[in-house]
Amino acid sequence: MRYSLLLSFLLAFAVQLSAQEVVQVVTKIIEKTFNYQDGYEVNVEGQKAEIFVETWKKREIGLRLEISAKHPDKAIAEADLETVNFVAERIRNKVYLRNYRFGGGEQTESILTVVYYITLPEDCPVYVKNYFGAANISNLTNRLRIFGEYSQIDIDNVKGLLDIRTRFGDIIGEKIDGNVTINARRSDVTLYEIAGNYQINAQYGILKLAPTAGLLGLDISAEKSEVYLYDNNDMFGYTLTATHGEVDAPDNLLLMELEDTPEVQKFQLKPPRGETNPMITVSVTFGDVHLEKVPSEGLRY
Repeated sequence: MRYSLLLSFLLAFAVQLSAQEVVQVVTKIIEKTFNYQDGYEVNVEGQKAEIFVETWKKREIGLRLEISAKHPDKAIAEADLETVNFVAERIRNKVYLRNYRFGGGEQTESILTVVYYITLPEDCPVYVKNYFGAANISNLTNRLRIFGEYSQIDIDNVKGLLDIRTRFGDIIGEKIDGNVTINARRSDVTLYEIAGNYQINAQYGILKLAPTAGLLGLDISAEKSEVYLYDNNDMFGYTLTATHGEVDAPDNLLLMELEDTPEVQKFQLKPPRGETNPMITVSVTFGDVHLEKVPSEGLRY
C-alpha cells in the first residue's frame, strides 16, 4: 500500500514537472521586396507551411517569412532551425518562394513551423503548391492556381481564372467569380456567394455550394460524394442525376422525371425565365444530390 502511494506521488510529480517544462522557441525572419511589373507571377512552394496571400496598392511584391523551431533544449531548436532552407528570388518574370529541409525526410526533434506572409498587387497571378499545410488567399483579380496535398485552402473575394487541385485538403471559398476549375479528391468543398462558370470534379467528399445571381454555369461530376446545392431565389435550372443514389429536393419544386430506376434517378427543372437563366448540372455516382434552401445559420464548414 505504501509502495503504491509512493509510486502515485512520483508519477504525479513527474507529470507536474513535465507540465512546467519550458519550451524554447527560436525564430528566423526573412523579409524581402521585389519590384512588380505587368506579366510577373509569384510561385510559392511550401512544405508544412501556412501561406497567407493578401493585396495592397503598391506595385511591389512583399515577403515576410517566419521559420520557427520549438524544443525544451535551445541548442537543439537552433540546430533544427538550420536544417530549413528557403529560396526567395526572381528569375525573369517569375518570383520563386520556397522552403525545404536539408536531410530529406528525416524527422527533427523540434517542432518546426513555417509561415509566409505575401503581399502583392491584386492583378498579380499566383501559383501555390503546398504540402501538409494551409493556404489563405484573398482579393486577387487575375489568375490563381493551387495544388495542395493535406492542406486546407481558404479563398475569399477572388476573381479571374482559378484552377484548384487538392488531395486530402478541404476547400472553403466565399465571393469567388470567374472561370473556375476544381479537382478534389478526399476533400470537402464549401463555396458560397459564387458567380461565373464552374467545372468541378470530386471523389470521396462533401460538396456544399450556394450560387448567386452572377452564376453563369455550374457542372459537377462526383463519385462517392454528397452534393448539396442551396438556392434561396429559384434563379436556376437543374439537371440532377444520381447513379446508385438519390435526388432529394423540396416537394414544391416541379421536377420533371427523366429516369427513375433502382440504379439511376435523373430529374430536371427548367429555368424560371426560360433559357436565359443558367443551368446547373450535377451527376453523382454512389452518392446523393440534395437541393435545399440555405440554412438560417449559414453553411457549416
